[in-house]
Amino acid sequence: MRLFPVRIFFFLGDLSLKWIFLIAAITLATNPGRAQFSILTIEQLGELAPKKIEGYRLVESLKGRSLKIGTLSYSMIERTFVKGKKQIKFMLFDYNNASVMFRQATQKWKNAEGHETDLILENAYELQKQPGWMQYDKANNKAQITMGIQNRFYLVLNSVGVPFSDLDNIAMIFDVVRFPPLEMVIGDAKYR
Repeated sequence: MRLFPVRIFFFLGDLSLKWIFLIAAITLATNPGRAQFSILTIEQLGELAPKKIEGYRLVESLKGRSLKIGTLSYSMIERTFVKGKKQIKFMLFDYNNASVMFRQATQKWKNAEGHETDLILENAYELQKQPGWMQYDKANNKAQITMGIQNRFYLVLNSVGVPFSDLDNIAMIFDVVRFPPLEMVIGDAKYR
């Protein structure tokens, strides 16, 4: 069976700190002369993400963390919503100071071939001109959308018990125009 081309993000939430540090150190070593810009704080990331999904109950208001190694840093938040046995979880990462990591994560989507069987569907995905990848496990009714936003942010939407079409509609809640592009000044009122 062919491997899903962006499986890297299935383990991001479970990465041990040791591996995160290793990835960050390699990235820093391969890009030492790049100017450094601020990443969004956990609270600022939270402002870019929906606080409610119609018909769902918010389980965790805002979980997040930031990682800084030398001049390399990124931050991420996570929110979970439930409706009976249905669950929607999203993670939003700001890679403003880790552009190599961002490019490595998103570069395969444009060239990857989609794949569909009776059990699984995976294909390139695009929302508001932002590239991504989608996967739908038909047998277990689990879906995932991964997207790169503004060449800087990485969004992972996971659902259990929710058809892909519903998860696609939920992805549209994210107003990508409000996301500051790579290397933009965070304080710019345009992105608030």
